[in-house]
Amino acid sequence: MKHINLILAILCIVFLTACTGSGPMGDNYRSPWNMAQTSDNLKRAQAENGAQQVQPQIDWQDSRNIQNNIAAAPVPDVEKTTTYSQNPAPAVPVAGAKVKVALLAPLSGDHQAIGNALLNAAQLALFDVGSENFELIPRDTKGTPEGAQTAARTAVNDGANLILGPLFSESVTAIKPITRSANVPVIAFSTDWNVADQSAYIMGFLPFTQVARVTNYAISRGHNRVALFAPEGQYGSMVKQTLGNVLSANGTSIAKQDIYPVTTEDLPGRLAVFTENDARAASNYQNNTLPFNAMMLPIGGQAVKTLSTYLGQYRVNTDQVKLLGTGLWDDPSLVSEPMMHGAWFAAPEPRLRRNFERSYQNTYGSMPPRIASLAYDGTALAAILAQSAGNTPSDQVYTSERLRSPRGFAGIDGIFRFRADGLVERGLAVQEITRSGIQVIDPAPKAFLAGQKS
Repeated sequence: MKHINLILAILCIVFLTACTGSGPMGDNYRSPWNMAQTSDNLKRAQAENGAQQVQPQIDWQDSRNIQNNIAAAPVPDVEKTTTYSQNPAPAVPVAGAKVKVALLAPLSGDHQAIGNALLNAAQLALFDVGSENFELIPRDTKGTPEGAQTAARTAVNDGANLILGPLFSESVTAIKPITRSANVPVIAFSTDWNVADQSAYIMGFLPFTQVARVTNYAISRGHNRVALFAPEGQYGSMVKQTLGNVLSANGTSIAKQDIYPVTTEDLPGRLAVFTENDARAASNYQNNTLPFNAMMLPIGGQAVKTLSTYLGQYRVNTDQVKLLGTGLWDDPSLVSEPMMHGAWFAAPEPRLRRNFERSYQNTYGSMPPRIASLAYDGTALAAILAQSAGNTPSDQVYTSERLRSPRGFAGIDGIFRFRADGLVERGLAVQEITRSGIQVIDPAPKAFLAGQKS
């Protein structure tokens, strides 16, 4: 597992850029949450409308076992988790009716490092919040659609009441005919929103709310002329649609845009034109004003590092033009890029994840890949729903009503809930890349507003 982080970095880029087809969000996507607002706007909405926050239905953020595990080696900059609601009631034994949940992951093959990390995180969740009436059944997908189908069939035949995973979108598509016919819901770890529906919930980190959250925050801080420089493809198209919708709701529109081919051979030249470098250079950059004061760059990894270097060469003043990004920027290596200092993006708040990572490292001797927290939260959710089911028959523990609680759930990656169309929505923090690291500048919400439904 020495190369897990490297593999994860590659996979994250592949997951979020290789999707094709039209997504269920469409051109008119509007988040039913008010969580895309800034904290200031959220407080104002509560004051004006009298709306009350309600705590998540289930909260396992304050797991005592996790706290005990990290107590032996405390980290000074990691705050203690806060209890937002009472611990769930203890399980009521159900004779002969154990709830079974299958975890479908690539435990062998090219992606086994990721798969075994998912299994490790799931087992850690069982240690923290498991119960006697809950059984986790690991099944190896081998990282292929055919392997996923075989794993799903054996899981269903073994009486699984819920399936966690698989990881890849092709595998999710492959197992749906099997799980639908057996009426077994799926909570997948994919980031491909196209495979979500009423029978398959997508738990991966989706960019819709990320774009809305950071854009609304930027507007609230005066950066209301937002430009878009993005690659062609579904990801870039989705960002364009969401950004346009958010700006329209704020009475404006995209100030300037360039959707460039991913195969372009002169990306620096396109960026030079986009930033009007020649005209500004002719005046020796005395007239350094651009028609936008924020710039959305929905790319990550080496691509954003390269573009930021060219932005520096073209003397784009990041004090005047705020760089905005998605969760692809939740990457500590960006701290070493001077032009990225001061850039904003939206992602789950890292504080609770640090506790999980510490616990994982203490238990397994290595740091978990970023995606491992999904397996922890998915397993914890499944285990606690089983605990709170009481004498409910095992085949009724994971109904759509229970999985789609409008109050949502609070996990390692913050509050989340599933929509009727199978997509996950999350409460996100706005974070800033600085010389000393990535800092939260607008915290993630801890609860939903009463009466909101997905």
